[in-house]
Amino acid sequence: MSRRNLLATRNGRFLTFGILYISEGIPYGFTSIAMVAFMRQQAVSLELIGTFVAALFLPWAFKWAWAPLIDLIKLDKLGGRKAWIVFCTVMMILTLVVTAMVDFKENFNLLLAMIVLNNLFCATQDVAIDSLAVSNLEVNERGRANGFMFGGQYFGIMLGGGGAVAVSGYFGFAAALGYISALLFINLMFVLFYVRDPQADPDAIRQ
Repeated sequence: MSRRNLLATRNGRFLTFGILYISEGIPYGFTSIAMVAFMRQQAVSLELIGTFVAALFLPWAFKWAWAPLIDLIKLDKLGGRKAWIVFCTVMMILTLVVTAMVDFKENFNLLLAMIVLNNLFCATQDVAIDSLAVSNLEVNERGRANGFMFGGQYFGIMLGGGGAVAVSGYFGFAAALGYISALLFINLMFVLFYVRDPQADPDAIRQ
């Protein structure tokens, strides 16, 4: 029996790319909202917080430089662009865990390095998702799919930002980190079980 591939159907494609964009919004919301709130609560200066936020956007500003690698390095034997998405999601979780464990008062430069690395994987995941979307969505599906994608992204920002702040307020920052990691892990499981890149998997039947 063949594995299910949501990209094989019209509604499945809308659902898939909406959920994938949720995974993009979660770490962005966590780092740009929850971590900033926590840092301010810990009396970190506005100057350092501004530097931290600027570091968030650095990889996104230059993702065009390595974006072609996603199409050049196909990884067909590992699942194609699905492999890129899985790898980046795993690294997003790992780098978030390390980032949140850094004592930003003592090792602020290490914090900046980790946040740049985390967003490097976030930006690369974005490139892989967009590449998958462009090659799978029909022309008449792209407008609606775009709505699902950006709706998913803002929902992810809400979960990763406001949601993490709420969890941190009730249970502490460590619990908020566990909450974010769990959300990304759920998204990872979704990709592993329900998404197949047709360019790398000939058995992924399209409807």
